[in-house]
Amino acid sequence: MTPKRSVLAADAALLGVALFWGMGYVAMKAALDSFTPFWLTVFRFLSAFALLCALFGRRLVRLSPSALKAGLLAGGLLSLGFWVSTVGLQYTTAGKQAFIVTAYVVVVPFLLWAATRRFPGFGPFLAATLCLCGMFLLTLQDNLAIGLGDGLSLLCALFLALHMVVVERFVREIDPVAFAVLQIGVVGVATVPLALAFEPFPGAVAPLGWAALAYNVLLGTVFALVTQNLAQKYTSSTHTALILSLEGVFGALTGALLLGESFTMRMVLGCALIFVSILMAELLPSGPAAVPEPDAPS
Repeated sequence: MTPKRSVLAADAALLGVALFWGMGYVAMKAALDSFTPFWLTVFRFLSAFALLCALFGRRLVRLSPSALKAGLLAGGLLSLGFWVSTVGLQYTTAGKQAFIVTAYVVVVPFLLWAATRRFPGFGPFLAATLCLCGMFLLTLQDNLAIGLGDGLSLLCALFLALHMVVVERFVREIDPVAFAVLQIGVVGVATVPLALAFEPFPGAVAPLGWAALAYNVLLGTVFALVTQNLAQKYTSSTHTALILSLEGVFGALTGALLLGESFTMRMVLGCALIFVSILMAELLPSGPAAVPEPDAPS
């Protein structure tokens, strides 16, 4: 497969990830009616880890010590992202969180600049300014305060951006499937002590709760995270962030259609500004040291 076709295939796969993650906000909202946040994360990630170990366990044990360290770092950042996202979803709507979390698309180029000392260009700066304006419109309440759920969603965006940068740094040197399995295991195992310390074990779980959990295990975790790691072998983290930002669109649509969530006109304008800033981050000219094109697959 040529490099261009590899990038197109990676983009198509990431589009599927964005769809499942966007719809996953609604599934997570439904699951939180039966599970507490940390226990939901434990069941979700340990179930996914067990399934993936059954399929790819041999690839996991072949990881080198350096790959294990990279996986622990990426898994730790992913853990922080999912912890604050799941807790924050109790205090905001699914569609609103889906849009807020897409702020990582403008954070990634700046993190790469800090890590590589390569200026990303003035386009990303302009996009970030516009995104910030959209964030204020979307998250500020009538009393001009940012809600707890909104603030945690913003923090999630930062952790996800850091995670993407780390994945891009190591995924071309490591088996991407094994790398993804390791990260999923780290999230599940790291959440167990928090669940035991702060939350009661779930009691009766409604059928809808089990169905929502199954969706997040199979599509939102097994498919989505393995696919993201595979795709980032052939495309940059900046490009990945742009495509995955569409989860905000899918999340808002499914939240409105399935949960009856509504946005005020101010929030609609905020979402529009964020979406435009996402497009600007990719379409405006970048600096001479922008993220390099992906290597051709071997």
